[in-house]
Amino acid sequence: MDAPLTVGLWEPPGQDPRLTVIAIHGRGSNEDDLLGLAQPLGLPLRVVAPRGPLKLSLGWTVGYAWYEFANLGDPEPEGFQQSVDRLVALVDHVRDRWQLAREQLVLLGFSQGAVMSMCVALTIPERVGGVVALSGYLPRPEVWQPPRTDLGGMPVLVTHGTYDSILPVAWGRAAAERLRQYNADVRYEEFPMDHEVNTACLEVIRGWLAARINGEVGQPG
Repeated sequence: MDAPLTVGLWEPPGQDPRLTVIAIHGRGSNEDDLLGLAQPLGLPLRVVAPRGPLKLSLGWTVGYAWYEFANLGDPEPEGFQQSVDRLVALVDHVRDRWQLAREQLVLLGFSQGAVMSMCVALTIPERVGGVVALSGYLPRPEVWQPPRTDLGGMPVLVTHGTYDSILPVAWGRAAAERLRQYNADVRYEEFPMDHEVNTACLEVIRGWLAARINGEVGQPG
């Protein structure tokens, strides 16, 4: 797959994918991280998992990130915008590669990946059918101004851990509220967990994605 970023790919064996998910990892991880969610979800999904462009040395291991920051929650603007642009290019590549309609493509991200997924959707809402933002936040408008502020009823699932010790739960709540102001169809779910995805959260994700596949609720035009 000649993509603008290094990617991992998972497709359901013996099934035709009915939804394509671009799964965007968090800081310090890599493209394999969220590919591991695909099989437990048990859905006819194609998962495309890009690797962040920034290489991090983490002791004996190497991880990747989407942006740097001076203060937690405030991405370095130039590098952040470059990553948004690369992911926009990936969305276009994936849509062209598999001839996907808008509603057949969802962005899913954890932590930094959640930030990226929301900001890409706020850049090209007409090309994205939905967002799953796990334990993330939206940058302050003073740091990054969304190019588009009307998501046209786009379905968005936002989840956060009540006891998140990395990104405060208030940031997740604020992101959900801002997305509502941007005319997204937001479902916000909070779980008694830290900076993670627990079993209950995974089940909510599965149900939300299944609804997209089945066209049950909030399907964009």
